[in-house]
Amino acid sequence: MGKVIDISAKLTNERPKLKLAEDKVYEIDDRKNTILKLNQKLKNANMDDVSFIDEVIEMTLGKEAAKEINEMDLSMSAYQNIMIAIMAAVMGEDYETAEARFRKEKESL
Repeated sequence: MGKVIDISAKLTNERPKLKLAEDKVYEIDDRKNTILKLNQKLKNANMDDVSFIDEVIEMTLGKEAAKEINEMDLSMSAYQNIMIAIMAAVMGEDYETAEARFRKEKESL
């Protein structure tokens, strides 16, 4: 019999969460099919169109969360932080790593 590599303990359906305030915690949909759709959207995105941000938030956090976040009337820099946090979560990275990559990419533009 061949060697069995057991990764069952590494597989989980537990979703990462995004906390924006004490009472504002949202589950991030990091499932494969959602991320494939997100990647397709990123490839075809017009980064000058800010409605793209709303679409990504709705896709990963859900319609209700997107509505609540929109009602917070946040600044663009706050939305950048939300987007960085979402991307960090779906990539399985910590926020600081994703933020450093974002800043580096922004500087190269």
